Amino acid sequence: MNTSIAELKPAGTAESGREPAPLVGFAGAARAGKDTAADVLLSAGWQRKAFADKVKEMLYALDPLMVEKEYAEGVTSLRYEVDGYGWETTKDVYPEVRQYLQRLGTEGGRAALGENVWVDALFRDYETWGPTVITDVRFPNEADAIRQRGGLVILVERPGSSPIAQTGHASENALTGYAFDAVVRNDGTLWEMYARVMQTIRAADVNMEHAC
Repeated sequence: MNTSIAELKPAGTAESGREPAPLVGFAGAARAGKDTAADVLLSAGWQRKAFADKVKEMLYALDPLMVEKEYAEGVTSLRYEVDGYGWETTKDVYPEVRQYLQRLGTEGGRAALGENVWVDALFRDYETWGPTVITDVRFPNEADAIRQRGGLVILVERPGSSPIAQTGHASENALTGYAFDAVVRNDGTLWEMYARVMQTIRAADVNMEHAC
């Protein structure tokens, strides 16, 4: 039986004393399709969150200078690039931005302040959440935090996209060998990907509605 977008639409918002809202986390290598997988839930009215949201806020506040790519002797700032082109384009054009985020999040955050620093920051107001998809699960404790709240953790796999092969940074391979709740292959069309995500969520019996 097929699952429609309408079946994924949220029924309300989780509050204290109510059943927790549906929660799904996506893991996978860079460019594996985590955001694409999340789009099917976003289109149904879910909200998107990420463990890296607070890391980006911190780096944006620091606003490091970078060598401008079009002019060899010019400089630009992180804020200028992010405000003009967004985070994803900025990371593609300036690889050092991805490295800044990795080091600030892992060496500067997890190592210095404890592995749950970003988990605690993200889930601080969890009781108020509606149905939510988290698009950047990278560490076992992050996946465990989602599961502890009744959520589902899905690995998105794309041919030729391997966390281990991409980089030696801990954030890219910490989930190697982790027992995910489900795996979704991103090796077909966009609509095939959407269908697989919906089928996976339905098969896992994620509670799409909760008491109001």
